[in-house]
Amino acid sequence: MYHLFKHMIMIKNNIIAKAGSTLYIISGMICIILIPFRAMGEEDSRAIVKSINDEISIHFSGTLQPRFTVASDDDLKRVGFGVRRARLNVSTDISEKFGVHLQLDGTGTSAFLLDMWGEYYLSDRLTLRAGRFVGAQPRSYTRTLHTHIDAIDRASIAVNWSRMTIGSTGRDYGLEAIWDTPHWELRGFLHNGYDDWGFRSEISDIPATGNLSTEGMAYSTSATHWPSGRDELELGAFASINTSQNPATVIGGVGRNYITWSTHAYWGPAPGDQPYRVKADVIGIHFQEVVPFGVMNYIGGSLYNGFLIIPQIELYFRGEYWYGDGGNADAINQVYATVGTSYSFSALQGHPFYLNRLMLAYQLRTREHSSIDFDDPAHVLILQAQIYF
Repeated sequence: MYHLFKHMIMIKNNIIAKAGSTLYIISGMICIILIPFRAMGEEDSRAIVKSINDEISIHFSGTLQPRFTVASDDDLKRVGFGVRRARLNVSTDISEKFGVHLQLDGTGTSAFLLDMWGEYYLSDRLTLRAGRFVGAQPRSYTRTLHTHIDAIDRASIAVNWSRMTIGSTGRDYGLEAIWDTPHWELRGFLHNGYDDWGFRSEISDIPATGNLSTEGMAYSTSATHWPSGRDELELGAFASINTSQNPATVIGGVGRNYITWSTHAYWGPAPGDQPYRVKADVIGIHFQEVVPFGVMNYIGGSLYNGFLIIPQIELYFRGEYWYGDGGNADAINQVYATVGTSYSFSALQGHPFYLNRLMLAYQLRTREHSSIDFDDPAHVLILQAQIYF
């Protein structure tokens, strides 16, 4: 343990030059994390189900994602431990027609409700959902469950999209209709357009508008098609019109309306679905003109490749490109690259690959520039465990 902390202190001054020290730390982390995983591998990873009576049942599940990170960007270097996610999910079936879902996040210094919605099942195929949740949006962002993320972090083009549109949580308040069949899923989502704890004013409030700066809302829709099984080919598209002019869209002190869209084609959507997996995503945003900045357009593309070398080990690579035309300013170009591996302890025990995993990834990001510039890029090396219970 003494040697472990000694190496941690040494690499703070020069992370890249002392890559050997970094490897020693990662080796130690692997040994530490393996201990609980050996015990977990013997457990059944299914969610806990508690039946209260014939009509009411409660489902409990949770995820913990501790990580160790070494990062270098713009002459700033950092090394340390953290917890990316600590989640507890509670789902309740009140009857054959009603359901409630809550997701508690405890990553920070205090816990809070990340998701909270109610569902009404109009039929076996049509569901109405209301509350705060992940609605229609690009498939590569929060609609890829945090337990199913391929390369430790979601695609960078999707993260860029969220920061400029609905906000970094990927959630919003609204009402959504979901039509779901074995081969199709269609979504229509009427929502606030920005995740800011919703509109909760009462007539006794002064003003009764709750100081809203805009009358606009958002409408989003998506379609997903599986020609055969859901673990094989998946095709989808998304489109949204957002008139909320929310804080994420502000430029020059003015919020902007925008239109956004995405499309994707996946072979093997979730980790372990196929021996060879490929996932392609394209995302676009079109912002209205705000003088003197003009109309702005952004587009990003991502391509992921994963290979199962044995049933419990996947090697992967993801390349991404992000472009903004800059309106009346200079264009921006960025390249992202991620390479790594996942080791699944749950697959070793005959359970789904994505549940309990140890993941290692190296990530690179070029600077924002009018042309692709690989001079002095940012580097991040991450070792992360996923513990599902």
